[in-house]
Amino acid sequence: MDFLTVEEVALILKTHTNTIYKMCRQGVLPAVKIGPSWRIERKKLATFMEGGTPPQQTDTFKGLASLALQNGHYMGIFTREKDILDFELTYFAAALEQYPDACFFKACWWQHPDDIRRHLSSLKIDVEEMEAKGALVIANMSGLYRSGGVAGVVEKWQSAADLSIKNGFSGLVGTGAKHIDCCDGKHHPLLEVENGIAKVSKTHPMTILCTYLMDQTATDIFPRVFEVTLMHDQFFIQTEDTEIMAKITYSLTHPSRR
Repeated sequence: MDFLTVEEVALILKTHTNTIYKMCRQGVLPAVKIGPSWRIERKKLATFMEGGTPPQQTDTFKGLASLALQNGHYMGIFTREKDILDFELTYFAAALEQYPDACFFKACWWQHPDDIRRHLSSLKIDVEEMEAKGALVIANMSGLYRSGGVAGVVEKWQSAADLSIKNGFSGLVGTGAKHIDCCDGKHHPLLEVENGIAKVSKTHPMTILCTYLMDQTATDIFPRVFEVTLMHDQFFIQTEDTEIMAKITYSLTHPSRR
């Protein structure tokens, strides 16, 4: 038998080695593990290439959306703006199918509400009708922060969660796209916003996904992003070639979760 390494298969399929490792782990590729290394038989790879293709980005997004659609407060970290928009559409489509009786909340920080309305319309839903019925709320959070500070932002999430129950919905499914400097570049208010949202999520039937656009050139970006992850129950990191999902564990006495 003629076996290929992960690196050799990555060259043949013209993709990253991380993608090949993922395909091996998920059983997408006909691979065997020999010690710590994966090996793929050349003949079986040829058969796979005739009838199969590497997983598409949409497949990855569907998997992450399924994991994030659980009650709680989740964080998604992205390195490309386009990926956030594509993922949010995947997330909303999955949420509409999984929670048809929920109220949906979209918090806009660097995105314009009208742009979001146009993008959501691509899912073949009547955005105007959903908003009229209170089944969809699209809020300009950057404007709320400028006028009402942290309290204004948290109050908007609180009122959306309260109204979802008052109006007979099964709960609230919300998402908000941020960047690490969205609170006028001030880090502590951002932590207060996330902590406030986390507290709301503990007292209401809701699932919240906060997507972050991470500028890797920003000052002290990694310690700041790490602090924000502590405000969430789980987080994932999505790059062009790979994704990581992690669950947050913390001490009950940690000051950020009091």
